Amino acid sequence: MNDSQKFLDKVEGKNIDFLIGSGASSDYISTLSIGEKGNKHSIEDLLTAYNSQKMAQAFLKFLFFDSSVKNGLVSTTHIPEEAMDTLNSYKELIENMLTLSRHNGFERPKRTNIFTTNYDTFFEAAFDDISLEHPLAFFNDGSRGFFTREVSYENYYFNVTHSGSIDTFRREIPSINLYKLHGSLSWSKKVLKDDQTIITSSLENELLTKIKEESDTILKILNQGNRIEITDENVIDQYLSNIERNEELKDELGIFENDYSKLLIVSPTKRKFQETVFQKQYYQLLREFENELQKDNTVLICFGFSFKDEHILDLLKRSISNPSLQIFIIPYSKSDIEYINSVLKGYTDVTFLRSPDANEPGCFSVLNNFLEGVYDIENN
Repeated sequence: MNDSQKFLDKVEGKNIDFLIGSGASSDYISTLSIGEKGNKHSIEDLLTAYNSQKMAQAFLKFLFFDSSVKNGLVSTTHIPEEAMDTLNSYKELIENMLTLSRHNGFERPKRTNIFTTNYDTFFEAAFDDISLEHPLAFFNDGSRGFFTREVSYENYYFNVTHSGSIDTFRREIPSINLYKLHGSLSWSKKVLKDDQTIITSSLENELLTKIKEESDTILKILNQGNRIEITDENVIDQYLSNIERNEELKDELGIFENDYSKLLIVSPTKRKFQETVFQKQYYQLLREFENELQKDNTVLICFGFSFKDEHILDLLKRSISNPSLQIFIIPYSKSDIEYINSVLKGYTDVTFLRSPDANEPGCFSVLNNFLEGVYDIENN
């Protein structure tokens, strides 16, 4: 076996989990931050800095929605041309996951788990495309049903087999589980006839459509419908000054913030939940993530994740005590390596996967090149 297979030797036949963050979709969906690369302030940093200012909170949530949320509900039948490269990268990743699963022997399930903090539906769109090409593969996003697709943590835990048309054999087929740790733009709350509340999944999210319209109205008042560019806190303060003098704008922001809080997504604020049913789902999915990391011979591959989510970071730190756990991280830049090393200080079983080209950032192509054996640990 040639040297390019060494990374694959470490992961093939193992319990493989992926942790995917917003960096995976960043070529299409921007992340709201200010400052120079390597010294940026995230949306959570900004919300914390303006914590005592109610109108500033509403304005920052509007900026976050406009830049990082509203365009995330994509599908194979409704996807802009500028999103196609991102979708194709997701599809290539899933193809690589299926290849790895097929290499598992009979003693281990042919299952891959994806834990993602992304609200967007790129994974679902990629599943939809690939399922046409791979009928003997099972994609599970935690939903079940036909006209009403209920989302629940109870909809996992399946090993899927294929037995042929006359039941003459039985073989397990590769399956991929998608755990959306921070919720999804396709999720909505539904109250049943017995007053039971459930989460449903659909590309038709009436609440999201309403919030988009409110966002567009605010943008027209604020900046004549043009995208707002935030370069530093002085720009934020200037907009806040203008908002304070405009009662119509203040009212629109209040309406927007109220509706935005009803989306079934984990907002980058300390007060993460308004819906109890979503809170239950969130903590159960986190528990599933922790349980996976505690299993023997587990590999966790992290991509596009900032390591700034306190809950997930705490779970990672606790799980690193598992002696058989291997963690591989694709950092975007050298500054990311420095930051991750600082927050995981004392936890040494972490390997950074970097391109042999020092000038190539840790983008999707780097991840897929490692999974395809093009890049290897020896090159780092």
